[in-house]
Amino acid sequence: MLLRERINIGVLWVISRIVLLGAAAIASWSTLISGSFSPAYVELWNQWDSRWFESIAVSGYVGPTVSAFEDFQYNVAFFPGLPGIMWAGESVGIPATLTGLIVSFVAGYFAALAVGRLTKFAGGQALWGVLAWVLAPTAVFITAAYTEALFAAFAFWAWAYAIQRKWVLAGLLAGIAGIVRPNGLFLAAGLIVLFVLSGTWRTSRKEWLHGSALLLPLVSAVGYFAYLRAITGSWTSWSAAQGEFWERHLVDPVTALVNTYNLIFTFSPTGEPSSRMVTEILAMAIMVAVVVVCAWKRSWAEVVYVGFTALSLGTSTMYYSVPRTLVLIFPLWTLLGVFLTRHVWARWAFVVLSVPALLLVTIRFTQGQWIS
Repeated sequence: MLLRERINIGVLWVISRIVLLGAAAIASWSTLISGSFSPAYVELWNQWDSRWFESIAVSGYVGPTVSAFEDFQYNVAFFPGLPGIMWAGESVGIPATLTGLIVSFVAGYFAALAVGRLTKFAGGQALWGVLAWVLAPTAVFITAAYTEALFAAFAFWAWAYAIQRKWVLAGLLAGIAGIVRPNGLFLAAGLIVLFVLSGTWRTSRKEWLHGSALLLPLVSAVGYFAYLRAITGSWTSWSAAQGEFWERHLVDPVTALVNTYNLIFTFSPTGEPSSRMVTEILAMAIMVAVVVVCAWKRSWAEVVYVGFTALSLGTSTMYYSVPRTLVLIFPLWTLLGVFLTRHVWARWAFVVLSVPALLLVTIRFTQGQWIS
């Protein structure tokens, strides 16, 4: 990637994040001026999953019960990558949420560079794939103290290096991504397909050895489950937490869709239709569409990565956090990048439609509204 492209991507990333951070401040100005600005502003971003990560950083796994919504004895459902960095920040006096924001800002930039490179591999111009990703309606999750930006930084570069057949480096990066989110297992599956389709394994035993590095996300997951076995006495404490607290159980795809559809009309305690459930279904439709397009293009490794991701979310009791997961589906943004490269009108249409949605989602998120 040319230096000019990297600079342009950096400028786009920084400006877009400043706009989001500023929008959150303006929308909650009355809250901020009532106390010390800096701590109050950081606290705006300490929402939902960020609080669970903070609980791990401060109190460790199997933490205290704060409320019915924050029963941190179930925080074993979150992988240790980001909470571990937050713990390091806490140990030197940096609040966990601020550490998470810094991590997302830095990691998001490197992830954006990877999106640009993957867009070029797909036949588009780097900047347009990056623009689609950083201005996505749910791109607040690559700004907040969440795992998305950190996972994307390692996972997207792992894929980029795998395309260049740098298997060991790809495996190492994927292994780190596997410490951040369980999606590392889906990443590993896609990377292994890339390795098999490359045919390099036919050349020598050395290539087999290099390719074995792509199994490192599995090692990361098993290592975490082994740790949970040591502290909880159970190999299944991660899945148990998902089921007991979040009521996420394995069901067939039709049941998951029907349950989510029914919740459109029953989820809200005040009776109005739930926009959250509508967006969950729309996001799943987008993910399935990406699988279909990748299959049509014979991009089988991408089919596996996106397909396993969709299958894991589409066989839960109901759809849960599908829209925010879209920021991890890099083929969606590279495909959009190619489309925006070829059609000037689409660039303006995307910005006009996506930016207001992103600003609204960001404001509502920092005001404590659940945004999936």
